[in-house]
Amino acid sequence: MSFCRPSRGVASFARVRPPLILAAHATRSHVRYPAHHVLRHIATSSPATSSVAAPNHPQVAVSAATIPPMATSVQDIAPDNLRPYQNRPTSDLITSLVVFQLCAMPWLVKASPALLDLAEKMHMNKLAYAVIKRTFFKHFCGGEDLKEVVPTMETFKKAKVGSILDLALEADVDEASLMGAAAHEQGKKVAQQFREGIDIASQTSGSFIAIKITALLPVSILLSWSNTILLLQKAFKEADKNKDGKVTLAEFSATLPPIFPGLAGDSGQKLFKQADRDNDGAVDWIDMTDIFSLYNEAAARALVREPLKPATADNPLVTSEELDTVKLIIPEIDSIGEHAREKHVRLMVDAEQTYFQPAVDDVGLNLCKRFNNPIKTNNNSTPTLPGPLFYNTYQLYLRDAYDRMVIDIERAERNKYAFGIKIVRGAYMHSERERAEAIGISDPIQPTLAATHAAYNAAIDYLIQKIAPFASQSPSASSPSPSSPPPSPATSRSTKVRPLSFVVASHNANSIIHARNAMTAHNIPPTEGSVAFAQLMGMQDGTTYALATNGYKAFKYIPYGPIEVTIPYLQRRALENADVLKGEGGIVQDRRNIINELKHRMPGSRAAAIA
Repeated sequence: MSFCRPSRGVASFARVRPPLILAAHATRSHVRYPAHHVLRHIATSSPATSSVAAPNHPQVAVSAATIPPMATSVQDIAPDNLRPYQNRPTSDLITSLVVFQLCAMPWLVKASPALLDLAEKMHMNKLAYAVIKRTFFKHFCGGEDLKEVVPTMETFKKAKVGSILDLALEADVDEASLMGAAAHEQGKKVAQQFREGIDIASQTSGSFIAIKITALLPVSILLSWSNTILLLQKAFKEADKNKDGKVTLAEFSATLPPIFPGLAGDSGQKLFKQADRDNDGAVDWIDMTDIFSLYNEAAARALVREPLKPATADNPLVTSEELDTVKLIIPEIDSIGEHAREKHVRLMVDAEQTYFQPAVDDVGLNLCKRFNNPIKTNNNSTPTLPGPLFYNTYQLYLRDAYDRMVIDIERAERNKYAFGIKIVRGAYMHSERERAEAIGISDPIQPTLAATHAAYNAAIDYLIQKIAPFASQSPSASSPSPSSPPPSPATSRSTKVRPLSFVVASHNANSIIHARNAMTAHNIPPTEGSVAFAQLMGMQDGTTYALATNGYKAFKYIPYGPIEVTIPYLQRRALENADVLKGEGGIVQDRRNIINELKHRMPGSRAAAIA
């Protein structure tokens, strides 16, 4: 994982000249309130650095037969006598031990790009790649193609661990973005790769596929559409005169057309009425973003400002040409959802950098709206899946992630579709901070590691309390505490579709303990299905296997792809997680488990085993 470098044509997103308009996008403090309070909070907030205090769990009666007791330490998750590597050959264990030792050296992780550049200059890159494939790649990746991935999935399946297949694609931002037919061909090619991954994932029931919107749409379009959304949000805030989180038609008509000429006159009024679905004469930010989307061509084109102000390199806004390209690619993206629904394979939409995220969320949330099962069915038919097909990802190291998550849950409830969430800490901290400092905007990252932990655990609390009314084994568990968020609309255990499901994607033992204890406190059985856990392949294997052994839905994130493409992907993860790799949530426990397994196999050991 350390010996990685960006290949030709693959670059760090940090090299993109970030949009200056983002300076106007104030970061928001986390709050634990219903979405309408969050929407009002967004309308009046200024940059903040506060973190989140986790709400208390109501204590309920626990059935010892199905609900595990409260956990207090890592040992309660993955005790030392657990043997996650007992079926691995001794030679593989020794190789993994060496890999872990090298990953624990931050200087080596940081120097890896230079080392690979040197190998290439000396015409030794083929040798370097061969070494990497037999060491780091073998430990952290499922294979170079889908055929190589299948045995890895089978190994996890035997241990009751599910798979999340992740095609290791990194967007190319140094080269000029493709447009028109060329971009369409590229999007079609990538969509086909994702559909092939779905075919493989379908061979193991319950599997996921991770998809990247930046691999499907040109990053220049995602950047310009994100800027346009943020400019629209700024205009919305200006129009909200009384700061109640809502804008009337009069406020809309007076404030937005000077910024977006396409909203003047009848066309703007028509779009406002589309957004005002409850006909109360006002719209909030959820209403606005439901209408002004890449999935609504007329509304998106109304935001094109070309007659008023052309796009610039520093502050690109969406153009007609870009929307023409989007129109070509959207059907390819939808084809992924259609194929996944047919094959019963769930999908996770990966989070991206902050300057792409508004556009990524626009596409991801529309996929949720289009393909996730409705919460209530009008007939007795059995739903394709008991929960959502698409899951959206939230990086809780971002100051605004908690608020966005709360709002998006409210969005799903209004539109009556099941919603899936994956919560992570984040993967772009160093590049995000370097970028913020370079252009003089507020740091989007939480001020401290403790604040990130607090935000992550608060998200767990909010989500557990939302699902408790329909996931709890006991009616008594559904009684909310004063600090509980309002429950999701479907609260009966007889509901065919779970309205909300989420994945705790974390290597942090404290967060995993926190989630397990929250489930216990709310009487949610491990096998209920609304809550799952995930770790990267090759990391925290003891935790993953222990969760699976105890009945929890546990998954491994399995990157795959040609080694020359996968190396930059692994390098980014290594560089962004260099500090984590040294800690208990990284490889310390894995290394200890391997050493214990090797001791078991030593001659004279009571538990000696032949590898």
